[in-house]
Amino acid sequence: MMALQHHHKENSPGNPSPSWLSAPPMRYQEGYVWFLLFSSMDIILTWHILRKGGLEVNPLARLVIEHWDLAGAIAFKFSLVLFVVVACEIVGRHEDRLGRRLTGVAIAAAAFPVIWSLCLLAMHGFLVQPVPQ
Repeated sequence: MMALQHHHKENSPGNPSPSWLSAPPMRYQEGYVWFLLFSSMDIILTWHILRKGGLEVNPLARLVIEHWDLAGAIAFKFSLVLFVVVACEIVGRHEDRLGRRLTGVAIAAAAFPVIWSLCLLAMHGFLVQPVPQ
């Protein structure tokens, strides 16, 4: 697997600011993968529950879904994901331990609705389709 390499340009009179490729690597990449996984699963499970007649309990997400359907829900969710990742990076560059904690809290916050949705689906028999007889 190839990794992205960052090219560092020296600041000089002809090059007063670093290029966008000179940005340092992300600090908590493994945590972001889990955060993204749970956030994606949340969208998928929420949509499945809504199609089965369930309701969205988050009033802001409900408003987005009512106005912009699935595309709006996806845009809303991943806007929040981007905001959280940027916040973790900014915090982590100043205070690594706090950035790690914030990333952990984000993962837990994203995992909770997934676990809850799976429980709801299991309780209502929506996880498995009955075999026709």
